Amino acid sequence: MAKQLIVAVFGNADLARKAANDFDALAEKDEGFDIENGVVVAKDAAGKLAVLDTEWRSFKGGLIGAIAGGLLGLLAGPLGVVTGMAAGAGAGVLADATGNALLDGTFVESVSARLVPGSVAVILEAKEATPFSVDNIVTGFGGKVVRKALG
Repeated sequence: MAKQLIVAVFGNADLARKAANDFDALAEKDEGFDIENGVVVAKDAAGKLAVLDTEWRSFKGGLIGAIAGGLLGLLAGPLGVVTGMAAGAGAGVLADATGNALLDGTFVESVSARLVPGSVAVILEAKEATPFSVDNIVTGFGGKVVRKALG
């Protein structure tokens, strides 16, 4: 299975929550989709990102992976703020140069264009045999998905 960074963007938190639950259910079926870690983030009207899964059932214990954390840092920008992230995890994750090196400008721009104020993204580091099931979940809730191969 190919390891991917999957970013699924939805119009509101309710849709993202439903999709996140479906992602968990898909992973539990053990049919070619395995979530290594993930995070749910919202972008408010001012453009600030907030981690939401502290309020929701977290993916794999709520640990934010280095690559997902690097993406959050890049999306927030040099003066941006990401709230709701555990201080220890946030500091280590956002400083991970390896994760940032895997995220090219085109990918970050593509995610940024979809993650508009008021939207919510489910960001997963996952292994998937085929994108079909995840794509069906995302489109079923009116979302858009962007992927980046991780190796």
